Amino acid sequence: MPLSETLFIILLLLTLALLLSGLCRHLPLPYTILLVVTGVSINLLATVTPFALIPSGFHLSDELVLFIFHPALIFVSALSLDARTLIKDLLPILVMAIPGMLISALLVAVGLNTFFYLNFILAFLFGAIISATDPVAVIALFKELGVSKRLTVLVEGESLFNDATAIVLFNIVLGAVIHGESALMDAPTMIYYFTEHFLLGALIGTVIGLLISEMMVRMYHGQQSFVVVASIVAAYLSFIVAEHNFHASGIMSVLATALCIKGIAMSRLSGESTHHIEAGWDIISLVLNSLLFLLIGLTVDIFAFAIHWQQLTWVLLAIFAARMISVYGLIPMTTSLFSLPAISLNSRHMMWWGCSKGTIAIAMALAIPDTVVDRGLLLELTLGMVLISLVMSGPTLKPLMRALKIDRLNDDEWLELQEGMEQISTSVNDCLHSFSRLHLLESDMQDSVLQSLNRKIAPRHATLTEAQQLRQIHLHALNVEERELQRLHEIGLVNYYTYLNFKDILRKDKAKSIDEMIRFNKNQDNVNPFLRFEMSIIKFLSEYEWTLNWLIRYQKIRFANLIRHDLAGVLMAHEALLALKQVEPHFHSDKLNIIRKIYRQRLERRQGRLKKLGKQFHDFYYQFEYRLFQEVALRYSLKLITEDFEHGKVSEKIYRRLEKRLDEALKQLPDLAPELSLSKRDDWLDSVPIFNGLPRDVLKKLAKNAHYVSFLPNDTIFNENDRGDSIYILVNGVVNVFQNTGPNQRVHIAELRKGSFIGRHALYDHAVRTATVRAKTYVTLLRLTTQDIKTLSKALPELNQRLQETDINRYPNNT
Repeated sequence: MPLSETLFIILLLLTLALLLSGLCRHLPLPYTILLVVTGVSINLLATVTPFALIPSGFHLSDELVLFIFHPALIFVSALSLDARTLIKDLLPILVMAIPGMLISALLVAVGLNTFFYLNFILAFLFGAIISATDPVAVIALFKELGVSKRLTVLVEGESLFNDATAIVLFNIVLGAVIHGESALMDAPTMIYYFTEHFLLGALIGTVIGLLISEMMVRMYHGQQSFVVVASIVAAYLSFIVAEHNFHASGIMSVLATALCIKGIAMSRLSGESTHHIEAGWDIISLVLNSLLFLLIGLTVDIFAFAIHWQQLTWVLLAIFAARMISVYGLIPMTTSLFSLPAISLNSRHMMWWGCSKGTIAIAMALAIPDTVVDRGLLLELTLGMVLISLVMSGPTLKPLMRALKIDRLNDDEWLELQEGMEQISTSVNDCLHSFSRLHLLESDMQDSVLQSLNRKIAPRHATLTEAQQLRQIHLHALNVEERELQRLHEIGLVNYYTYLNFKDILRKDKAKSIDEMIRFNKNQDNVNPFLRFEMSIIKFLSEYEWTLNWLIRYQKIRFANLIRHDLAGVLMAHEALLALKQVEPHFHSDKLNIIRKIYRQRLERRQGRLKKLGKQFHDFYYQFEYRLFQEVALRYSLKLITEDFEHGKVSEKIYRRLEKRLDEALKQLPDLAPELSLSKRDDWLDSVPIFNGLPRDVLKKLAKNAHYVSFLPNDTIFNENDRGDSIYILVNGVVNVFQNTGPNQRVHIAELRKGSFIGRHALYDHAVRTATVRAKTYVTLLRLTTQDIKTLSKALPELNQRLQETDINRYPNNT
């Protein structure tokens, strides 16, 4: 087909999709289901009449799905996932995606083999194909009706991992079909192949994600299109490199790349840049989904299904039975076994029914070689199951949600709705009053318009109990915090990492009652789902010389994020207190004073952390604040100028010049120091007994290779029984020393302060750490490698003698 015809048909399909999106508002069908039905209707029309609106050669192929549609759709799904919720529910998701998917494939295979005499390996191949889920329509409906974020993440996360599992299993079984059934009998080889594909794909995606993230951050200079294009390159490059070059899991590669870009690149870009990335991918997702579901409909031959209705019925029953085992058996067992929060029964009903099939199944069926016996049968069964599952689940999900009362407002949501309606009513009144003051609206007409609008939009007047009123006030304060957070993100004071962190904190606060807020107030700012993983990174980086530069840079990022976090937290708490002050005259309650007290304590705690950090790391704090507020002011100015240009208030000639000046000013901002440093390293060395009194030139040689390393409270510097090649001098702050006394038992043995010598045992060959050292406060350590000390001691007899004489009795303040 000529390229011009192909482009014309694509444009025709997109135009049709736009028309259907408008029509969809007046129909009970979800948008994606309407697209499929339309595609089937066009194909049916071409079959029964001589009119072919779309040429017969224009249909889906496996390469088109895998290398054009799938990378982008996986990337946008992973980009929208809440990583914190995903990690919390990773075990249930993996249980559904791996054991659940294998059970489904086996049940389908056994049924087709037993009742329809299809060769077992071919039946198992079809089971692998049809067990992949594609809940695009389900997720769209979830977002439309506002179901819980956890349910959305469970369904979408399962789909991503499930697709990866299905493709790997499909490749294994297809190899057995082509090369002989003996390939399936070698279980260890299969498990190794399966694991290798998963892990290699994730590794490739992580590497590409890290590289492109650094490129996006370092080469970005206010060019919004650059970051969007870089993210598109990342999505397709990670999939193609993994799938085509290394024959690994392309889905896992794209998933890892998306999470890297979300966590590493977007966390360091401005709010405007992250908005452009998300908006760009929303457009890409809409275009690709519209084309994809129309093409699915165009590929389906409705008459072929009548021939295989018995097989399709069995497959449908087998899939629902396998799904039942996973959702009602494996998931409760997993949550109970690993002490995870239970998944509600209604949520599991939705997960069971919403297991629609989609593009990845069609792509795998199309990828079966023509030489495989019964390829046509497998393809027809796949297309039939995709169409049936979409048509069954799409229109019935909304009634099912209503029957299960998932779409109903809980008490908090009802109170939030009332507050929103109050705001709308107030804004309508203000708008009409402004017209009236300018004599554009007569008073009689104003009253008439107000009465008409109030009948439509006025909130329900219900008598609220004191507890409900208090809850409404608390939700109002949290909404004020959220709006302030959004504003801070837009002007660049808050990066994406801090923005997501606060969103998570606010979401948890909304789920708490007032009593829970009072009970957990002291610890709520410290909740961090990634804390344990981050601690393991810090511990690893702090132990080896070759990781020192990474540690210094990573700690610099952590300190910078901490400052951003507390600056934003102060501003958010301040806005919440102002909101509480406004309602105080209308509501008198001891608990209202308790809420105000919680916010005051939160404000004072964050201000106190900033004050301590600024005092202890004055140079770094001053540098960061100096750079940050210049950057915020410049980016905010650029945002305002851009808005004026878009509204036609500034000519393009003037806008480009202003934009250039602001970009140049941003480039000229000073870089932060490479480490959180102090001065006089040789003086600190001289203060430690083992180095005290050595010649000044010797101390300077040691100091030359020493580095300042800083830690946040509760960071682990090293653990008992670790091997390390570094010793430390405590320059600032306090550390705690612990020793193990038994399994999962640890006793506090010392608290070390300024001037302490830490890690002495690293001086001995093959020695291990005898205690765990953890930062109690903000801590700065001067780090030296034992190799530098030993090298210098060979040329300095006095130092060599001191090393040989070092023991715990001579230097009791060592560990």
